Amino acid sequence: MSDFDQEQDNGSQDEQGSVSNEQTLTLDGRVYAMSALPAEAINVLNDLIRSENELNEHRFRMRQLSAAQQTLTVALNQLVANAGIEPISTVENTDSESDSQDQEAA
Repeated sequence: MSDFDQEQDNGSQDEQGSVSNEQTLTLDGRVYAMSALPAEAINVLNDLIRSENELNEHRFRMRQLSAAQQTLTVALNQLVANAGIEPISTVENTDSESDSQDQEAA
């Protein structure tokens, strides 16, 4: 993974003698000056940053959907309980349910 850093200006100089106030890219533990990167590398870095942002948005959306499912399941259970409906059977797990449906169809 890479890190895109904005170096802080602390008045010190790096090994090459320039002021440490330039943007850098840390890639696999090595630090590169952004100004030295070729245009294609900048484009790939921008794509990497965009894809990471989108992945984080998808993770957030998945957490939202999971929470919504849990809330809806609780609401459905309450509605069924309030309606006084008695279950016609109890299912141990979904595999045994599909097996019993297959056996009934045969």
